[in-house]
Amino acid sequence: MSVIQQLQVGRPISRVDGRLKVTGKAQYAAEYQTDGLLYGYIVNATIAAGRIASMDLTAARRMPGVVEIFTHENRGKAAWLDRKWRDDVAPPGHPFRPLHSERILFDGQPVALVVAETFEAARDAASLIAVTYDVDPHCTELERKRSEAYVPPEKRSGIPPPPDPRGNAEQAFSDAPVKISRDYRINPEHHNPMEMFGSTCVFEGDSKLTIYDKTQGSQNAQGYVTSVFGLGSDDVRVVNHYVGGAFGSGLRPQHQLFFAVMASLELKRSVRV
Repeated sequence: MSVIQQLQVGRPISRVDGRLKVTGKAQYAAEYQTDGLLYGYIVNATIAAGRIASMDLTAARRMPGVVEIFTHENRGKAAWLDRKWRDDVAPPGHPFRPLHSERILFDGQPVALVVAETFEAARDAASLIAVTYDVDPHCTELERKRSEAYVPPEKRSGIPPPPDPRGNAEQAFSDAPVKISRDYRINPEHHNPMEMFGSTCVFEGDSKLTIYDKTQGSQNAQGYVTSVFGLGSDDVRVVNHYVGGAFGSGLRPQHQLFFAVMASLELKRSVRV
């Protein structure tokens, strides 16, 4: 073992951001302040599959402090609706596009964004939005659909083939002197980080944005925003001084980033979601 290794092994090393985090002095993405900041609150779908039949925004728009309510009918222009952007680290398939249409693909899907002068006004107005749905037949119970499970082909482009089979599993099971058959159901566990997702988009004028985003890769967030909204890389600055936990969930942009940027560009004001 070298002298350098002997000096390092077993010695505690302080995290450069540790003191700021534990004393509450570290500023996260949802804590940056700027003049004239607006606050966004997302309204989520309450069905798992179907479409939006109608949305009554009347009471919500009357709420004092409400500036705008965005839905699939009046959302801002986005270049990614032309299928320009792709998430290189996401599973196969098209990325989810908020407010793309009236279709509901999953429970909790964002269906509207309320923007107001205060967070409380946006939240209260969001509770007044009445949404009716046409519900499609669907099933959220895995056990009921096990017989219809998708079996992928043995050979798929870009994916290594499975190893050659060995032995006879069915015969081995049949010959086993003891057999145990049980069904186990385990509640889902989510590695939720301490810092929730949030984006503060500061409108600098002329479509120039400074964005404080909860992300594990500022370049990923910048690439997403420039492609989705058709902006130049020089117009978008993404800042992320601290990550309050992520467990990989911050590798790709989340939909609050889209909403903050869309509202900021449409209203030409700074917005936090």
